Amino acid sequence: MSDALIQALALGGSAFLIGLTGAMSPGPYLTVTITRTVTKGPRSAALMLVGHALLEGLLLVGFAFGLQEILRNLHVARMLSGVGGIFLVWMGWGLLRGAIAGTISPNATPGQPEPRFGPVLSGAAVSLANPYWTLWWATIGVKLAADGLAIGPLGVAAFFIGHELADVSWYGLVILATSRGRTLLADRPYRIIIGACALFLLYLGARFVLSSLDFL
Repeated sequence: MSDALIQALALGGSAFLIGLTGAMSPGPYLTVTITRTVTKGPRSAALMLVGHALLEGLLLVGFAFGLQEILRNLHVARMLSGVGGIFLVWMGWGLLRGAIAGTISPNATPGQPEPRFGPVLSGAAVSLANPYWTLWWATIGVKLAADGLAIGPLGVAAFFIGHELADVSWYGLVILATSRGRTLLADRPYRIIIGACALFLLYLGARFVLSSLDFL
């Protein structure tokens, strides 16, 4: 086994473990994954991971052109935090209204069609809406990507695959558990769970907006 392959495998393992700790942290992506599983079904929630992975793949390409310096810029970080916060408030408010009005139902909603690329775009949008995701990639992500580049194409591939496997492993488990639990929920508990997730999104969105205005 060549030295480059050994180094790539070690980097992939590190990327998996580090990525797993980040994926398991509570945040907007976890909340949206749960709500999308119970409102649109597990397939829709799983397709969010495709959008998430595509966005991170584009980030790796962007690093070759100095994108990391843009992400580290304070004004850019505040702008992303503000726009992302508004997006989360909009999403949370829509879910909360549906939960209160009863338009979100465990029996009716999953069968409704949605745009072909809706879940994929949603996965990318929710990732961008989280300033902590941007911060992670501007710091830890840049370091791991640089380690991969030092090894070569094999190292970059190992880092990317290891990181994405962490997301798939954790969120796949979340989607499976939520999907199975959903079948046991009556209408009222279902709407309470959706309402709680909506309130959490509203809280995160407001916090991100205030942070962008330098109130925090």
